[in-house]
Amino acid sequence: TGTGNQLFTNELRFSEDLLQDASRFDAIVNELADKAADPHRAQGKLPSLVALFNRHGVSGSDDREELTDNFRVLCDLVDEGRNHIWAYYVRNLARPMWLSRAENRVDVLVGNPPWLSYRHMPSDMQTTFKEMMQARGLWKGFEVATHQDLSGLFIARAVQQYLREGGSFAFVVPNPVLDRPYWTGFRSGEWTDPDHPVKVNFTGSWDLRRLRPHFFPRAAAVIFGRRRALAIGQRGNSAVPLPRQTEIWTGKIAKSAAHWERAKGWITRKTGELRYPKDGLINSPYRDRFGQGATVVPRVLFFVKEQAANPLGLGGGRVAVRSQRSTLEKKPWKELPDREGSVEKQFVRPVLLGEHVVPYRIMGADKVVLPIEGKNNLMDGEHDHLDRYPDLANWWREAERLWDDNRSSERLTLAERLNFRRGLTDQLPGAPLRVVYGKAGMYVTAALVDDPNAIIDHKLYWGTVSTRQEGMYLLAVLNSSYSTEAVRPLMSYGKDERDIDKAVWELPIPDFDAADDAHARIAELGEAEYQRIAELKFEDGKSYIQIRRTLRDFLLSSPDAEELDQLVTELLG
Repeated sequence: TGTGNQLFTNELRFSEDLLQDASRFDAIVNELADKAADPHRAQGKLPSLVALFNRHGVSGSDDREELTDNFRVLCDLVDEGRNHIWAYYVRNLARPMWLSRAENRVDVLVGNPPWLSYRHMPSDMQTTFKEMMQARGLWKGFEVATHQDLSGLFIARAVQQYLREGGSFAFVVPNPVLDRPYWTGFRSGEWTDPDHPVKVNFTGSWDLRRLRPHFFPRAAAVIFGRRRALAIGQRGNSAVPLPRQTEIWTGKIAKSAAHWERAKGWITRKTGELRYPKDGLINSPYRDRFGQGATVVPRVLFFVKEQAANPLGLGGGRVAVRSQRSTLEKKPWKELPDREGSVEKQFVRPVLLGEHVVPYRIMGADKVVLPIEGKNNLMDGEHDHLDRYPDLANWWREAERLWDDNRSSERLTLAERLNFRRGLTDQLPGAPLRVVYGKAGMYVTAALVDDPNAIIDHKLYWGTVSTRQEGMYLLAVLNSSYSTEAVRPLMSYGKDERDIDKAVWELPIPDFDAADDAHARIAELGEAEYQRIAELKFEDGKSYIQIRRTLRDFLLSSPDAEELDQLVTELLG
């Protein structure tokens, strides 16, 4: 109702006898609604229903009393100004009850059930969903709860309620139904509701994940089967699981091919086998290897541009610096004047922000002053070693003073803010090879960092790789258009899905295995794309957004685009 209140004070109840004849039931409900809404009916008055009972052959006293009670509810709704679609509402509640009677069940069920992930359900719906899934052997545990989807339960319930034994079904489903581990209970064909168990013989499937464009926000599939009789005690009475053999559809369908007669010419259909991920591989093993970068804010305290030294020079190992400002700074920091000074050169490090990362390539870097001694010793104003570096000591203690004077909370010192959740020290000492990708964006964008001195900002996620080949494998997978398509439904909702964070590792991206031919080929193609992009020149002043767009178009037209897309699609399913 929008207010959390009940629709009616009293329930509407109809006997099974009334539901036996759907046409008669509809006519009765329509007449009741029309009589309740009759403008000539006095408010609070209940007209006689004798003529209606006689016309429709309602002779039983219980049925007459029940209909009179329902009519009273409808009249009350009209009197309260809530007369809208009650006849339609009642018919649509009652028709499924009629259809679920054994004698009325259908020979064929065809449909596109609702696709709704557990994580997007309201809490009360999650509770009911979990209970119904557990009752049917479909629930795979909280570790994969976010992946579990309403469509499987809908199909199991629809077959249970509305399909006769021996009847056939076909449903459009999310593609993970075909091969993901959290769908094993559904694919078994044994839906063990203790009150009304159901067994089905799956007869086949269509794998549509290789079609472009996708029909839905997520890749789709179609499953086929029959409901089998529950002949207790007979041999061979087991359900037939979804076969591994499937029909694979591939092709790029022209936008003008809106009808099947035109679209089928763009599609190739062939028999193939489904590839199941490694047992238990729900999320990628890379998930725990990637973390968010350091919170190098506020910028005015850290970001600098190197300045030319004065005519007398600064002495060995020192550099003149001045604040590098940004239009994105917030109050009170943007109101502070630029900082100027000199620091020992070893404390000026490159820092990579989200804007420096485009597909397969790092576009420059900013510079920051950070009190990191040696490889991994983060100092603060009280550290015993800070005064060994007089210029840094002056710069850092002034930064701490500005932080203390302007911070909104006294909870964190400047060094604690910089290293929030170990975002800085976890990077130290820097690894020789790291893969980075943007925390947010309309597309997953990844590149390889080969400078161990570079600091990764919190707008990026980073992880180390042991070889360049592994790095190219990850770049090829992460920068593929299929990965972005696959991860979007896992990202936070809003006008646009933009918060990538660790959602990308909910995809089953396996650990790189150089001995795996598919992995090695993906890495080889990733290296080829990397080299092509490294040779490109861009106009001065072109924004990173424009460069990313240019590179996405470049990758789509690459000679390796189709093969790489196919390999990544098969890898991720």
